[in-house]
Amino acid sequence: MKTHLFFTVLVVVIFSCTSLYAEQDHLGHFYVGAGGSYAFEDFGNRHDYDNSWGVNAKIGYHTHPLLDIEFDIDYLNKFENNADDLEILTYMIVLKGYFQHSTEKVKLSTIVGTGIMRADETGWCAKVGLGLDFFTTQNISLGIEGNYTFGFDDLDEIGYSNFTIGAAYHF
Repeated sequence: MKTHLFFTVLVVVIFSCTSLYAEQDHLGHFYVGAGGSYAFEDFGNRHDYDNSWGVNAKIGYHTHPLLDIEFDIDYLNKFENNADDLEILTYMIVLKGYFQHSTEKVKLSTIVGTGIMRADETGWCAKVGLGLDFFTTQNISLGIEGNYTFGFDDLDEIGYSNFTIGAAYHF
């Protein structure tokens, strides 16, 4: 089920980015960003854990008017329960596909990514979600993102909904 959802969103992101654009002067730039997040645990059969706060950092490249490629690092501090706690660190390559009806100042996007998750084990993970970026200037954006992140194999019981608010500087 998780794999099916991941590939469905991946196809939607890729096919939503197929428009041709005559003017592409604003392409080919990098950006960096950081933010704070709050995650709601969905750990399957594990004991009842509290939700957790975290931080996010990213570097991205604007490849097409409707597509960015990002490298994201997410750290979630101590999902806790009575017996122990669980810190999660993810490193992901993310495709961020913008909807065609976005404006210069407000951009709605779909997000799909895969990478490595470090918790009590280390393994593959993926995320799918939506984002909204508000450009306050040509170089500065404020963004919100909601995604569902989940692990595979040894980490298949680890999943969480993560909500991030952050800012980015576009070079």
